Amino acid sequence: MENFRKIIKFGNSSFVLSLPIDWIKKNSLGKGDLVSISENINNELVLSASSKEKSVQRKEIVIDINNKDLSRIKREIVSAYLNSYGVIRIKGKISANLIEEIKTITKGLTALEIVEQNPDSLIAKDFLDVGEITFQEILRKMDTITRSMIVDLKSIDKEDLSKSIIARDEEVNRMVYLIIRTMRFTLNTPSLSHKENRVSMGNILSIWDIALTIESIADDVKRTAREFSKIKTSLQIKNEILQVLEGIEHFYWESMKAYYTSDVELAFKLSLSKARLSDKCNELHEKFWDTKHTPIILENFKSIISSIHNLGRRVYS
Repeated sequence: MENFRKIIKFGNSSFVLSLPIDWIKKNSLGKGDLVSISENINNELVLSASSKEKSVQRKEIVIDINNKDLSRIKREIVSAYLNSYGVIRIKGKISANLIEEIKTITKGLTALEIVEQNPDSLIAKDFLDVGEITFQEILRKMDTITRSMIVDLKSIDKEDLSKSIIARDEEVNRMVYLIIRTMRFTLNTPSLSHKENRVSMGNILSIWDIALTIESIADDVKRTAREFSKIKTSLQIKNEILQVLEGIEHFYWESMKAYYTSDVELAFKLSLSKARLSDKCNELHEKFWDTKHTPIILENFKSIISSIHNLGRRVYS
């Protein structure tokens, strides 16, 4: 909620602004404590608690799994992870099969490890210091993984790389959970978050949009890999599909370059690629509509192209 406060003149060279009591309590501050002030790229002042040692209390949560199906159990574990619970205690009758399912869930969450298991309980601990992670580090990792997926997609007809691509898509999904958690941590405990993450709400929303867009691209690459690995058709069709993929790869590479360098002019130039690549997909769709798997691949390509275009829009909008 927006809060307005008057600036008070103090002496001949200073001005004073009172701080909201809720913020003081939230950051465990009191009389005599220091507050650091920094200016972000929007010319806004960002206040944070001083650099004196502060630590996050290790929160614990108990999840009772009795009479709950696997989907409900997964939702509760993921929710606990996103809300930065350091210890997740799972209670209830845990069969051998359920233990394996829960292990699969925890593998999908970065740095969450099962440290103890019994027939009626299981303990998972989080070994990640969210305050040491930056949004840009996570985005770059997502980007690097997605690039490698696209590169391997071009060679999928030479060797079966579909399983490897699918595994990397799961890693991208893990990064999405991590960026959600880092955002919540930053918003809830700004004094303990990494200083590079203390940006405006507009920037956080932009980062979130970029993360979801990269995840969407990785998902479509994974879906394409499943179809591409099954395709049994002429060399001509494969070559024409690969030519479009080469164009998509360049479009993605350059769009991420525009994002990292905030190159508005490059982003505007790249925006023309969407129509050109989409038209090529439509042309091949009409040409090879009756070739098994090919129409699905081309629809996935169009979805990837649209997502890449959205990356560029984030640079100039």
